[in-house]
Amino acid sequence: MCGIVAGLGPAAAVRDAFAAADPLAILARRGPDGAGVATVELPGGRLLVLGQTRLAVVDRRTLPLPFRFRGTGGLLLAYNGEVYNAPSLRAELSDGLPWETDCDAEVVARAWRRWGPGCLERLNGMFAFALYDPGDEVYQARLFLARDRAGEKPLYWTLHGGALFVASEIKALPVPLVEGPCPELDAFEFDCGRSTPFRGVFSLPPATCALVDVAEDPPTVCDRPWWCLPDPAEDTGEAPAGIARAEAVRDLADLVADAVRIRLPSEVPLAVLLSGGLDSAIIQAVARAEHVYCATFPAHIDNAGDALLCTFGGELHGVTFGLDNVLADLDRVAYTCDTPATWTAVALHYLYKAMRADGHVVALSGEGADEAFWGYSRYRALWHIDRLEADPVLRGYAPLKAHLLGGREADLLGRLLCRGTSADARLTTREIAGRLGIVGQSLVANMARIDWHTTMQVLLRMADRAAGAVGMENRSPFLDVRVVEAAAALHPGLKIDERNTKAILRDVATRLGVPAAVAYSTTKRGLAIPWGAWTGAVGPRGTWDRSSFAEAMHHAWRTAFGLAERPAAVYAA
Repeated sequence: MCGIVAGLGPAAAVRDAFAAADPLAILARRGPDGAGVATVELPGGRLLVLGQTRLAVVDRRTLPLPFRFRGTGGLLLAYNGEVYNAPSLRAELSDGLPWETDCDAEVVARAWRRWGPGCLERLNGMFAFALYDPGDEVYQARLFLARDRAGEKPLYWTLHGGALFVASEIKALPVPLVEGPCPELDAFEFDCGRSTPFRGVFSLPPATCALVDVAEDPPTVCDRPWWCLPDPAEDTGEAPAGIARAEAVRDLADLVADAVRIRLPSEVPLAVLLSGGLDSAIIQAVARAEHVYCATFPAHIDNAGDALLCTFGGELHGVTFGLDNVLADLDRVAYTCDTPATWTAVALHYLYKAMRADGHVVALSGEGADEAFWGYSRYRALWHIDRLEADPVLRGYAPLKAHLLGGREADLLGRLLCRGTSADARLTTREIAGRLGIVGQSLVANMARIDWHTTMQVLLRMADRAAGAVGMENRSPFLDVRVVEAAAALHPGLKIDERNTKAILRDVATRLGVPAAVAYSTTKRGLAIPWGAWTGAVGPRGTWDRSSFAEAMHHAWRTAFGLAERPAAVYAA
């Protein structure tokens, strides 16, 4: 985990911004093991400032920041993340030159010199970086910004005073932060796209990159995708069974196990977030971490019982807290997340604090499995609606599907997504569902794709921020590009069937030794807190309705960022 900050534009504007704020101090928690700034004076009175804080997980020596390596033509790299296939890339990129470090940042730098923007396709990992290439006789000087495929590592940008500013977290942008409209916030409880609830502040989307001309006045960020989530395989009749299914389970088990193993190397203590559910149980079955952590509320949501079945020799640490704790820390959680988030952020806040207090610096968790392998409970309802067309016995009832959908699939998917109550919120989710959905795919396939680009994004941001706030790094094996692409290629019937969501992943779990009671459980809920039971607030979605929590979180966010009565500076220390 590291923090990145950059400024590019008229020298006076850049210097004034950095003089008025100290973004590296704000990012120090993300990278407590080092910090540094480099400045590059550019023609025409322009200036580039590139800064970084570093959490040293691999190669814990003190290294110059941002990264500068011999043989890379004066390249400067502010880098955040981990590239898990760095060892194999090292062999390909050696070119007879000795390596200066063991860290993957040097691999990224050499990969850029060899392949330019095409280097991204070769990286298997989580990353966000800002790279300055001074150019040569072929290429002009440029600033390159990029994010990983899933969006595990963040990057924000804004224009102020004719200059471009970039940072890992919104609060670290050295510009005034002013609240602005964000339709997604009203629709989802959180922002999950380019726009944020701060005026003029944008997120660089996952799997995109941008080449910025350092001579342009003002700088322009025109991002382009460098990877796309693969379309899911079509439903071509019966799903593989017998030997064919067994082979699919074996191959996927081997792949998932390797995705976990390549995320284990670390020169600092590592733990696993063990929720009591399928995904984290698979991770611990392979990782066999000595310490595992579980959020549990014995009187309401007792996850510890199932988690105990899957420790595989590790010591289970139950983490619990109450309403008083949440109310005291809610604005701090909102500040950590940059924007309002769901109650999962609260649970992660306490989990990562507990892990860090025990000396752990790296955590493995199960984000991405539900979207890749179709695990959410709402997919079951959509699967049954899809059966109206796919099942020969029910084909004559296809008009019923049109009636249920109200004429448009986007309407139904939008209603499932929408957590707001206004007409504008419903329009926003319907537009997003229509834009992200794929014509000809099933409702389940479209919902999973939409979730990847929306709800999963806030899950990843909450994990990144909660870990970064205490100087930890979070790693998610199910977001390994090989696993994601293999999941997309599976026959849909292997992911969801009459009995189960994540069907093949449950078989993978038993192959890896997860007890059947956990592998085939249907009662596991997400990482939630019993807000309704604590407060008595029960909304239209029942006990797990989050509307009152969303209202409290929104107020906490406005308070934390000085948009209400309390200044954000209180949390910068």
